Amino acid sequence: MRRRRVRWRGAVAATLVLAVAGLWNRSAALVLAAAIPLVYVAYGTLSTVDSPEEVAVERTVDPTPAPPGRPVTVTVTATNEGDRTLSDLRIVDRVPDDLQVVDGSPRAGTTLEPGESCTVEYTVVARRGEYDFERPRARLRSGGAGMVATTALPTAGDDRLVCRLDADAPPLADRGDDFVGRLTSDQPGRGVQFHSTREYRHGDAADRIDWRQYARRGELATVNYERWVSTSVVVVLDARDVCRVAAGPGRPTAVERSAYAAVRAVTALMRVGHDVGLAVVGRDTSGPGGLDWVSPGAGSDHRSRLLTGIERAVEVDVPSDVDPSYQFRKVAELAGPRSQLALVSPLLDEEPAQAVSSWGALGRSRIVLSPDVVSSTTVGGQLDAVRRRTRLAQCQSSGARTIDWRRGTPLALVLEYALAVEARQPAGTAAGGGA
Repeated sequence: MRRRRVRWRGAVAATLVLAVAGLWNRSAALVLAAAIPLVYVAYGTLSTVDSPEEVAVERTVDPTPAPPGRPVTVTVTATNEGDRTLSDLRIVDRVPDDLQVVDGSPRAGTTLEPGESCTVEYTVVARRGEYDFERPRARLRSGGAGMVATTALPTAGDDRLVCRLDADAPPLADRGDDFVGRLTSDQPGRGVQFHSTREYRHGDAADRIDWRQYARRGELATVNYERWVSTSVVVVLDARDVCRVAAGPGRPTAVERSAYAAVRAVTALMRVGHDVGLAVVGRDTSGPGGLDWVSPGAGSDHRSRLLTGIERAVEVDVPSDVDPSYQFRKVAELAGPRSQLALVSPLLDEEPAQAVSSWGALGRSRIVLSPDVVSSTTVGGQLDAVRRRTRLAQCQSSGARTIDWRRGTPLALVLEYALAVEARQPAGTAAGGGA
């Protein structure tokens, strides 16, 4: 689309004033001076410009699919495939309205020689959903800036950003690994990591005899190893209305980040052999106590049911008239005494911290994974951050293992740390047998 602009209104006025003044005063100098701004007017009027259709554009969106809260880099490369220099080229990539640019700029102005390229790079924060990028717009101006040509350029490469809760979660194999679980028991048994020694008993396997001690002292002893056990874990997702807030415009809500953390936790726990269940607090469903409840289980089909429940927790955006205190108590009742409780919550109020303390009073093993969604750029945000850290400390003081997932820290590293710290169970509390 070409459009002519009137940019020299002042020059036209100056030409008229000087010409009238020269004729009135019969001054040849003023009449000649009137020709100077007239040249600018004529240059701007007569200059033309071609449409920038000879510019080839390629867009790259990395990564996609992406999890909520992940910074996504968008790179737009424009190449002049024509045989003329584009002296005043301006390119604007049209960012979807629901995405927020947090670094860089989707705009650029440059001059491109034939065959030369320029790159526009910016960063957006992924939010759950699918976002289509429209064609970038390119604009060329004539030498006198009197005519402007604007067009939407066809784009090669990526044209969509996909954000899913399970975007970078590893697949769940049909068979687990060689371990029954990742928790160690106080009761010794067969394994790979040394636990203790005891007197040799008739019938002990030869590979468990401490032959070094026999060589030194002539006494037979049997080696005990730490015994791997599996257990039952219930992931408790805090999806209350108070958690449906974001750290800033265009950023994922606390529920979205918590849901993503829950998906990764479910996958990590199931991959190492644990039975995993789900309880979504904050919804009013037909489940027990209004909870969206999935009993602990294993297998790919069970994981699909867990992910479906987590997806439902994110999609609900209407106020729910539920009693969260009752639902948190109901979780402990449904999970049973043998299950561990893994709470995923931003800890924006006292309710989840009090629930963790009450679970501890019942003798339950607990893990708290808390995504940080509090903005510290304001005085109020800094106060909220202090309160959140205080609640984390309260959970830790009650005996729970707490994981503070800060923005910018890959969740995979956080979960690796959380699951690598092996909780020792008393011998009678394991849900499964040892290997």
